[in-house]
Amino acid sequence: MSEPVDQSKVSVDKEERPKACCVCKDEKSARDECLLFKGTADDSGYVKCKDLIEKYKSCMKGHGFEVK
Repeated sequence: MSEPVDQSKVSVDKEERPKACCVCKDEKSARDECLLFKGTADDSGYVKCKDLIEKYKSCMKGHGFEVK
């Protein structure tokens, strides 16, 4: 049988974490602009905006969010 989760720790973590819409705004804007104007892949299948996408994912992960 599993141990009960300490709810005080869970609620504090959720309260301290900012909303996803409020973090990584610069990275998100750069990623979105690249995807809008350059698309996702060229004829060879190379993802044109991969670096910007990875920067955005890394930034979000640093704030406790998981982006797939």
